[in-house]
Amino acid sequence: MMFNKAWWLILFFVFCSASIRAETAQEQVVEESVRNQISAFKSGTLETETVANVDSQTLNTTLQFIERTKKQKSDIDALEKQLQKLPQELLEIEARIKDYKDATDSLKNSAFDTLSLDELSRKQAEIQSQLQTVQVTLGELDGRVSNNRNLLINNPKITDENLARTQEITRLKVSNQANKSAIDRWNAELDYLDANNRFNTLLTTNAEKLIELDEEKRSEAAAKQQLLQKQLAILQEVLNAKRLKASEQKAQQVENQQVKNEIQNFLIQDELEHNRELSQFLVKQTQLLNTLSQDDLRTKNILEGLTQTQRNIEEQISALQGTLVLSKVINQQMQALPTAKLNNELATSIANVRVHIFEYSQQRDQIYTLEEYIRTLTQSLEEPLTDEENQALNKLLKERQKLLDDIIKSLNSQLNVSINIENNQKQIGAISGALQRKLQQQSFWVNSNNPMGLDWIKAFPKLAFSEIAELTKYVSFSNVGKNLLPTVLFTAFFLLISFLLNWKKKAIKDRLFKIAGYVNTLKNDSHWYTPEAMFWTLLLALPSTLMFFTAYNLIAFLFFNDPIAAWRWGLRLTLYWWFFATVLSLLRPNGLAYRHFGMPQQSNRIFQRIIKQSIWIIGLLLISSIPSQIETIGYPNDVIGQVMSIVALALCLFVVRPLLDRGITEYQNAKTEDGTIRNVSLFKLLRLVLIIAPILLIVLIVLGYYYTAIYLITHLLNSYFVVLIWVFGRYFAYRAVTISARRLAYRRLQEKRQKIREQAADHTHKDDIKEEESIKLSVVNQQILRVTDLLGWVVLFGLLYIVWSDLISIAYYLDGVILFESNDGTKVESITLLNLMRAFLYVVITYVLVKNIAGILEVVLFSRVRLSKGTPQTIITMFIYTIVAIGGVSAFSALGISWTKIQWIFTALSVGLGFGVREIFGSVVSGSILLFERPIRVGDKVTVGQHTGFITKIRLRSTTLLNSDNMEVVLPNQAFVTDRFINWTLNNTITRLQFFLNVHLEDDLQKARELILQAISEAPKVVAEPKPAINILRFNDNALEHEIEVFVGELGDRSETLTFLHYRITELLKQHHIRFAFKQLDVNMHTAEVRQAVTLSENLAK
Repeated sequence: MMFNKAWWLILFFVFCSASIRAETAQEQVVEESVRNQISAFKSGTLETETVANVDSQTLNTTLQFIERTKKQKSDIDALEKQLQKLPQELLEIEARIKDYKDATDSLKNSAFDTLSLDELSRKQAEIQSQLQTVQVTLGELDGRVSNNRNLLINNPKITDENLARTQEITRLKVSNQANKSAIDRWNAELDYLDANNRFNTLLTTNAEKLIELDEEKRSEAAAKQQLLQKQLAILQEVLNAKRLKASEQKAQQVENQQVKNEIQNFLIQDELEHNRELSQFLVKQTQLLNTLSQDDLRTKNILEGLTQTQRNIEEQISALQGTLVLSKVINQQMQALPTAKLNNELATSIANVRVHIFEYSQQRDQIYTLEEYIRTLTQSLEEPLTDEENQALNKLLKERQKLLDDIIKSLNSQLNVSINIENNQKQIGAISGALQRKLQQQSFWVNSNNPMGLDWIKAFPKLAFSEIAELTKYVSFSNVGKNLLPTVLFTAFFLLISFLLNWKKKAIKDRLFKIAGYVNTLKNDSHWYTPEAMFWTLLLALPSTLMFFTAYNLIAFLFFNDPIAAWRWGLRLTLYWWFFATVLSLLRPNGLAYRHFGMPQQSNRIFQRIIKQSIWIIGLLLISSIPSQIETIGYPNDVIGQVMSIVALALCLFVVRPLLDRGITEYQNAKTEDGTIRNVSLFKLLRLVLIIAPILLIVLIVLGYYYTAIYLITHLLNSYFVVLIWVFGRYFAYRAVTISARRLAYRRLQEKRQKIREQAADHTHKDDIKEEESIKLSVVNQQILRVTDLLGWVVLFGLLYIVWSDLISIAYYLDGVILFESNDGTKVESITLLNLMRAFLYVVITYVLVKNIAGILEVVLFSRVRLSKGTPQTIITMFIYTIVAIGGVSAFSALGISWTKIQWIFTALSVGLGFGVREIFGSVVSGSILLFERPIRVGDKVTVGQHTGFITKIRLRSTTLLNSDNMEVVLPNQAFVTDRFINWTLNNTITRLQFFLNVHLEDDLQKARELILQAISEAPKVVAEPKPAINILRFNDNALEHEIEVFVGELGDRSETLTFLHYRITELLKQHHIRFAFKQLDVNMHTAEVRQAVTLSENLAK
C-alpha cells in the first residue's frame, strides 16, 4: 500500500514537471521567435509576405508583455517560497526579539568601563551607525506595512480592470481579422493578465500574514533600537566620566607642578598660574561638553520618537480612514506627543564657542615656536634667565601647548555637538508642529461619534447609564480621612478672607458712592477714579467667588479620587465665577456702567439678565465637556455631554437672543448727553452670531462631529470673554478721552472769559454766570474719539485673531478636497475647497473695504489734512478701483488662475470688446482722464448741452448730475472730454447776477439809485468784490431802464439772493413812492360799434 502511494506521488511530480517544462519551453520558443522577427525587421532580412503583416511597435509590445509575464511568475515563485518559510521566520524573529529584550534588561552601567577613550569613541560611532541603519529599516517596514494594507483595497480594483481588459481582448480576437503579429501580442497580454491575477490573488489571500511578518520585523527593529539607545546612553555616560577624569587629572598635574616648583622667578610663577587657569578652563569645558553630549543624545532620541510617531500616524490615518476608531486614536496620539524642553540659548553659546576657538587658537599659534616666544617674554627682563629657569619655562610652555590643544579639541567638539543639537531642535520643532497640525486637522474634520439617529436614540439609555457608572468610579470617600485636616485649614483660610471682605463691604461701598459723586463733574473728576472704582468692584465680587471656590475644593479634595485634576477644573470655574460676578456688579443700577460709562439703566438691567442667563448656559457647556476628556469615555461615548450641549445651545438660541434684542433696542433708543444715537453695530453682529452659531453647532453634534462642536464652542466662549472685556475697556478709553477733552474745553473757556473781563471790566456783573453752566459736560474732541475707536477695533480684531488663529492650520485640510482638476499632459491644476474659500474670503474683504473705505479715509486722512474741493472723492474713487483690482487678482490667483492668464484674458476681452462696444470703452477711458485731469469735481455745477446741475458722482464710465428738478441725470464721461461744457465752479465759485428795472421818468432817479444800492448792501450773500454795478441802458417811452449787476460767492446763493433783491427793492421803492414804469396802451371804445358787435355775436350763437 505504501509503495502504491509513493508511486502515485512520483507520477504526479513527473507530470507537473513535464507540464512546467513544456510551458517554459513554449514561452522560450515564443520569446525567441519574437526576438528573431525584431532583429530581422531591423536588418531588413524579413520576408516580403511577412513584412506586410508585421508591425515593429506590435512586436516590441509583445516582447514587453512576455518579459513582464516572466517577472510576474518569478514574483509568484518568490512569494510562495516566502510564504512557505513564513512560520519558521516568525519563530526566529520572536526569538531575536526576546534576545534583544533580555540584552537590554541585563545591560549594566559598567559594560564599557574597561574601554579607553579612543575605544569608547570608536564604539560610539559604531553604535550610532547601527542605530541609523535600524531607523532606515523601521521606515522601510512602515512603508511595506502601509503598502500591504493598501493591497487589500486596491487589488480588487486591479482584478476588475484585468477582467475588463481580458474580455475586451477576447472580443477583439473574435471580431477582427487580425494578423499573426497582433494575435501574438494579445496572447502575450492575456498571459500577463493571467499571471498578474494569480499574483494579486495570492497576495490578497496572504496579505494579513505578510503584514504580521512585517510587524514582527518592525518589533524586532524597535527592540534592537531600544538596545542600541540604551548602549549609547551608558556609553555616553562612561565617555563623559572618563573625559572629565582625564581633564581633572591634567588640572591636578598642573596644580602639583605649581606646588613642587621651587623657582621663585615671577615670570615662571605667572606662567604656572596661566597654566592652572587653562587647566581649570579645560575642566569646565569638559563638563559643558558632557552636558551638551547628553542633550544631543536626548534630542536625537526625541527626534527618532517623533519620526516614528509620524510614520505611525500616517499609517493609522490611512488604515482607519472613515471609522470612529480614528477619532479615538487621534486623541490618544495628541496626548502622547513627546514634549521636549528646547535650549533657546544655543545660538549665543555657538557664537561664544567660536570666539573661544579663535582666541585659544591665537594663543597656541603664539607659542608654536617656543624659542621665539621665550625670547619675546625675556626681552623686558633686567636679568637673563638661568639654565634651570629656562628648562622650567620650556616645560611649562610644552604643557601649555597640550592644554591648548585639548581645550581647542573640546571647544570644537562643543561646536559640533551644539550645531547638531540646534539642527535636531529645528527638526523636532518642524515635525512636532506638522504632527500637531495634522492631528488637529484630522480630529476637527473626522467624525468623533455616531450620528444622532434612531439607533442612537435606542442606545442612549444604555450608554447614559454606562457613562454614569464610569463617572462614579472617580468619586470615592477614601480621601476623607487623609485630606480632611488640610482641606479644613485651606477652607478656613479662604473663609477668613471672605469674612474680612464682607466686614469692610460697607466702607468699600461708601468709597464707591463718594467716587460716583465726583464722576462727570467739572472740577472734581479724575482719570484715576474709574480704575479705583474697578478695583473696589473686583473686591466686592470676591467673597462670593471665594465661597464657591472653598465649597468646590471641599468636595474635590474629600470625595474625588484625583483631587489635583478636579482642582484645575475648579480653578477655571472660579475664575469664570469671579469674571461674571464682576460684570454683574458693573451693570448694577448705580454701578460703573451707569455712573462712569453713561450706559442706560434700562438696557443695563436687560444686559444683567442676559449675563445671568448666560452664566448657566456657559456652566452647562463647560460641565458637558468634562466626561469627554476622560479616556475611558471619550467623545464617542459621551452621550450625556452631547445632550447637555444641545440643551445649552437651544437655551442660547431661544432665551438669550430675545433678551439681547430687547437690550439692543433699549440701548439704541437711549441717546447720549450730546443727543447722538449710540452705535450698536457690535451688538447686532453678536445677535447674528447668536442665531447662526447655535444652529450650526447643534447640526454638527447631530451629524456626529461632537469634538468639532466642542472645539468651536471653546473658541466662541473665549471670544465672548474677549468681547466683554473689550467693551468695558473701550468705555475706559472713552472716559479718559472725555475727561481730558472736558478739561481742555474748560481751560479754553476760562481763558476766553479772562479776555472778556479784561476788555469790559466795568460790566463784569452782567456776565457773572456759573462756570459749570457755561459748558456742556459732554464736549469731547471728536477726532481723538475716532482714532480711539479705530485703535479699539484694531485691538479687538487682533485679540480675536489670537483666539481663532489655530483654525488657519485646520483649514489647510480642505486643500485636499479637490473640486475641479485639469490635466494638460505636463501639469495638473486643481481647484480645492480651500482655494474656493480663499477666493470667497478675498471677495468679502474687498466688498467690506469698498463699502467702508470712505469712512476709514475720513478718519485717518481727510479729518487731518485740508484738501481742495473734489480731491477726497477722487482719492476715494482711486482707492476703490485699486482695491477691486487687487481683490479680483487675488481671488483669481486663489483659484489657480495665474497673473499671466489674467493678462491674456483681459487682453482678449479688450480687443474683442473694443470693436463691439467702442462707445463704452471710450467713456471708460474718458472717466480715467476726468479722475486724473479733474476738469470736473463732485459738487461742481456744470452745463452739458441742455442739462445743468451739480455733480454728485464720477464713476469710471458715467457721471451723475442733480438738476434743479431734483432729478439725477446720468451722462457718459465721453461728453465731458469730446464735447464742450461749462463748469461754473472750476476755479472760482463767484458768479454774476443780472436783472433789469424800469424807473418812471417823473420820479427821483437819484433816490431810486440810492435805494437800490441800499437793498444790495443789505443782501447777506452779495460779495464786496467785484463791486455791484447799476448801469442805465436806454430811454424808453416813459421810463429809464436800469441794469443791476451783483456777485454772489456760491452758486447755491443765486436764487436766494435774487429773491431777496426783488423783494427788498420793491419794498424800498414803494416806501419812497417811486414807481415802476410799464408800457402803456390806450384803448378807445365806440358805443354803437360795440352794440353791433354784440348783436352779431348773439345771432351767430343762435
